[in-house]
Parts: sequence; C-alpha cells; structure tokens
Amino acid sequence: MSNSQSTTPKSFNHDPAQELIVQSLAKLDSKALGIAIGLLFGTGVFLATNVLIFKGGDVVGPNLALLGQFFVGYEVSFRGSLIGGIYGLISGFIIGWLIATLRNLVLSIYMFVLRLKGSMSAVNDYIDSP
Repeated sequence: MSNSQSTTPKSFNHDPAQELIVQSLAKLDSKALGIAIGLLFGTGVFLATNVLIFKGGDVVGPNLALLGQFFVGYEVSFRGSLIGGIYGLISGFIIGWLIATLRNLVLSIYMFVLRLKGSMSAVNDYIDSP
C-alpha cells in the first residue's frame, strides 16, 4: 500500500454524523485523565492553602484545615500546602483513572449489547424469511 492511499476502510463513508458517533464513543486514556485531574486537584489544594496563608488574619483557614482529617500531615502552612498538593495529585489521579476506566467499561458493555442485539436481529430475520 503506498503512502498516498488512505488507510480508512472502503466500507466507511465519511458521513459527519457517523464520524461524530465514532469520536464520542472512543475510549478515554485512563492514565492521561488521571494525570490531568491529579494535577488539577494538587494545584488547587496548593494554591488554596497559599492564598489563605498570604491573606493572613486571626484564624487562617479553619475549613481548609479540615483536610488534615483526610490528608495525614496536612496543615494550613507552606509545608502543609506541599503535602496537600501531593495528596491532591494522588487522590485526583485515582479519581480520574476510575472515571475513565469505568466509562470505558460501560461503553464496552454497551457496544457488546448493541452487537448482540444486531446479530440476534439478523438471525431472526433469516429465520422469518429464509
């Protein structure tokens, strides 16, 4: 096959609606989504803690200090913001990985059911009119 020929199967027509369906049902990369959400969570905790530290006041961040119940070693300080950022990265990665993996699993099951229904329909049509 030369480089000028398309690698798209000939049975696939370039219908925009069909391409949209194929793109919407594409599998998500679990690691990529985990890293993206992990970075978002980690950066969010780090920045939220440091904004409260620089803002100052009599009582600094009593609500954010509650994260110490879940993140061992976290406190509203610069050192705590680093620890919270690492915990946010880890927990965000796990959440993102789970979201992508469960979505891919549900889509795989859905596609299997659709293929099964299609093949059963073809068999029923053959039985009804041989």
